[in-house]
Amino acid sequence: MGALIAARPLSPKASALGSLGATAMFLSTLSFILSMPGVWHEEHGFPALSMEGQFLAKDGVLLGAAIVTAAESLRAARGT
Repeated sequence: MGALIAARPLSPKASALGSLGATAMFLSTLSFILSMPGVWHEEHGFPALSMEGQFLAKDGVLLGAAIVTAAESLRAARGT
């Protein structure tokens, strides 16, 4: 997916495909925050993430980047 995203100067459509794939991947890994045991430090309250939770939370930023690159690549593929 990374190689497809990096191919943006050569093929915006391929880059958009890579970005949409990355979006799906990051959405699936973010869902682990809700279902994986040990993500939250129960004794510290709801928003306290364990090391595993912090590792998964970084995918929120990467999800945003994938959405932005998908939008930019789709715009370039349309020619506007």
